Amino acid sequence: MADPKTTKQQSRATEMAHKPLASRTVADRGVWLRGGLSMATDAFVGSVNIVNGIHQAVTRTVSRLAPPARPIGRGSDFVYGRVRDIGRLSFFGVRQVAGLAETLVPGRKRDMPQRLALGVHSALNGAFGDYLERSDNELALTMTLVDEAGRAIEPSVPGLRAALSEPSPRVVILVHGLGMNDQQWRQAGRDDFGQRLARDFGYTALRLRYNSGRHISQNGRDFAALLQALHASYPAAIERLTIVGHSMGGLVARSACHYAEQAGHDWVDTLTDLVLLGSPHLGAPLERLGRQFTHTLTRLPYTRPLSALGEIRSAGVKDLSLGYLRDEDWQQDTHARPTPPEALASPDHVGHFLVAATLGRRGDDPLGRWFGDLLVPVSSAVGHADAPSRRFNARDQDGRIFYGMNHFALVHHDDVYAAIHDWLAPRLKPATH
Repeated sequence: MADPKTTKQQSRATEMAHKPLASRTVADRGVWLRGGLSMATDAFVGSVNIVNGIHQAVTRTVSRLAPPARPIGRGSDFVYGRVRDIGRLSFFGVRQVAGLAETLVPGRKRDMPQRLALGVHSALNGAFGDYLERSDNELALTMTLVDEAGRAIEPSVPGLRAALSEPSPRVVILVHGLGMNDQQWRQAGRDDFGQRLARDFGYTALRLRYNSGRHISQNGRDFAALLQALHASYPAAIERLTIVGHSMGGLVARSACHYAEQAGHDWVDTLTDLVLLGSPHLGAPLERLGRQFTHTLTRLPYTRPLSALGEIRSAGVKDLSLGYLRDEDWQQDTHARPTPPEALASPDHVGHFLVAATLGRRGDDPLGRWFGDLLVPVSSAVGHADAPSRRFNARDQDGRIFYGMNHFALVHHDDVYAAIHDWLAPRLKPATH
C-alpha cells in the first residue's frame, strides 16, 4: 500500500509542476528575501536540534554514571525548546519588517540580474529543492518549458501559438542536469544545441526548467504529463521528438518514458531519439560516498545528531547514488547499502545515443579511471554493468566517449554537438524549411 504522506506530496508536486510562472520571477528580490528568511528560520531550528541532540547524548552517558544528574538533561531540553521558540518568533518579526520594506522600495530597485539570479536559484533547488517544495517556499522552482531566452511557454494552444512563430513537426527538448538551468546550454553567447539543431535540421527547440532537488521519478512523471500537454496542444502534428538530456536530465527523460507508457500517453509514439550526455545510469560514486559517510555518523551517539547535516542533501542528489528512476526505487531504499535497482526497459522504437566524458587522455589512463569526468564514470554513463539486470540495453543504441573532457563541457562543447549531428543526420530526412 502506498504511503499516504508520499502520495500527498506527489499529488501536490504534480499540481505545482503545471502552475504558470505568472508574475513571480527569479529576479524578484522579494521572493529571495521571503524565501531566504524561511530557510534561515528552519536552519536555526535545525542547528539548535543538532546541539540539543549532542547535549542529550552527553547527559545520558553522565546520567548512567551519576543518576542524580538526570534532571540536568530534562532542564536542558526545556531551555533548548525555549531557544527554538524565541528564534522562530524573532525570524517571524524580521519577515514582517522585510515585507513592509518591500512595499516601500520601488520594484526596479529590488530586482537583480536575471541570469545571476537563475544560476543561484537553480543551484539552491538542486541542493535543497525537495525541502523548498515541502515547506511551500517561494524559492522552489516549478517545472515549465521555456524558449531560448528563458521565457516560460504555457503548453496550451494559445500559449504555444504565441510563443512559436513557425512550429516545426520536428521538436527537440533540452533537459538540464542537477543544480543547472536552461540558460547554461549556451556559453559565451554561442548558440546552444537546440539553436544549432533548429538551424541544421529544422527543429523547433524548447528547453525544460525544473526543480532538480525533487526525486527523479517525481520530475519524470511531471515531465511526462507536460509532454502530453505539449503533444495535445502543439500547433502542428509532431513527427519527430528528440530529447537531449544532460546528467540528471537524461535520467528524468528515461523516467518520463516509463511513466508515459504506464499512463498510455500519446507523445511516446512520436519520441524518436534520446541523446543522453553524461547521465549516471548506474549511479554516481561521489553520492554513494556521501551516503556512507552520513551513515557512519549514526553509529555513535555523540555524532548521530550530526548525521542530520548529511541528510539535508536533496532527494534528487540521493537518487543519483544508484540512478533511481521509479518511485519504488527510493521508497524501498532503507539501508546503508541498498540493492541497486534493475534497469528500466528502453522503448524499442527510440534511438539512444549515450555520450560519456573522461578526464583521461586514453582508455587506460588512471586519471579517467579514478575520477571519470569529475562526477560520472564512463561505465555509468554508457550503462556497462557486471550484473545483466543493471545494464543499459536498447535495441537501437550507439555511443561516444570524449577524452580529456569534464562533465560540464558536455552541454556546450563543439565536438559533442558534432557527434550528435553526425548521429542524427542519417536518421533525418532533409529539413523542409
